Amino acid sequence: MDSADIWDIFYRPDDLAGMWFGFQLARSLGEQRQRVRLYCHDIQTLSVAHVNLDPRVLIQHLGSVEILDQRLARTIAAAPNLIEIFDGAPPAPYMARFFSMQSGGNWYSLHAPWSRRDVPTAIQLRTQSQTHRQFDVNLGDSSQSAGLIRSVGQPHVLRTSPQSLLAARASILSLLGLSSDLLEADRTLYVSASAGIAWPQWLRALIESETSHCLFVEHGELQEKIAPIFSRVPGQPGTSSIGALTVVFLPPLLWALVDEIINICDLVLTDRDDVAFRAAERGTPSVRAQAAPTDTDMAHWLFPEPSSNLAECYRGAAAALGTGRGVPENLDAFMARLEDFKAHARQVQARVGRASDLVALLLTSSEISTASNVERLFAPTQPNPML
Repeated sequence: MDSADIWDIFYRPDDLAGMWFGFQLARSLGEQRQRVRLYCHDIQTLSVAHVNLDPRVLIQHLGSVEILDQRLARTIAAAPNLIEIFDGAPPAPYMARFFSMQSGGNWYSLHAPWSRRDVPTAIQLRTQSQTHRQFDVNLGDSSQSAGLIRSVGQPHVLRTSPQSLLAARASILSLLGLSSDLLEADRTLYVSASAGIAWPQWLRALIESETSHCLFVEHGELQEKIAPIFSRVPGQPGTSSIGALTVVFLPPLLWALVDEIINICDLVLTDRDDVAFRAAERGTPSVRAQAAPTDTDMAHWLFPEPSSNLAECYRGAAAALGTGRGVPENLDAFMARLEDFKAHARQVQARVGRASDLVALLLTSSEISTASNVERLFAPTQPNPML
């Protein structure tokens, strides 16, 4: 395989969302017969989320994808195609080797669909030398965007009928060894978040609610924080109930099974960009916590009309989940319009499904020698110089 077919992917340390997006992009490139190396900061976590990985091995293969311990980036030879996932810069020794390559290279800095960037085209040249180019690539589903990094696998099934949703929930509960009595709850929620969200206020509101809720809690630090309240051993799978709330403690799960749980829930609560995006892929409403103005605000991507009532209701719930202020009223307002949010989530799922795949832009741009032609090729309002 020619060296120009090698791609190196980096994400920020301790960024679980970056790891998910990086892994999905690596697999998509691998499906196009590219050689891909993903520098991983937490192979232990990735080995739980995906099969066939050994956390003790520094270099291992999944098809055309190599999973490398990120410490190797300080010594291993750089690839001619470098991808940064959302500001995930490689270490300085790697960058020095990248710029020393006589054959040149392409450096792609990816920006999330929900990042606030007023740009006219999907890709812009940031810097250029005689041999190397750095591009800003703007992800999204609009004509000014470069496409999306999506889950690799089978198309997602949207279960709209009550019967199919009930059957899917029963199947998941059986797979997890849980009682079918959990199906009696009025609403099913999934929470995938750190202990930094306002979980005490949200638990209290759900416990005191007049509507019964079944809350799936992912394995991790938040489960450990909640465990004493429900008299459970942290990390031990099982269920407990207080008031109108039943919590289900989940064991460590593969990403594929987490996606199935997202698919059968009425609502997802999270502080992770990848979980919110995976919910959007599956047509499930989600609330991405926002504790400060600098935190990720997905509202303007989820709701292109910023003045819509749904957008304002979403922002209130996101702020409440992040800060703990105004939880009862914002939770009630959101739940009162849950059916509207479900209908909107199906529209977002259709948008995600129609968007182009980022890999197509990356492969095309890497083969074009003139940087100005790369920008014009993906500019929707300019003549295409390649035609």
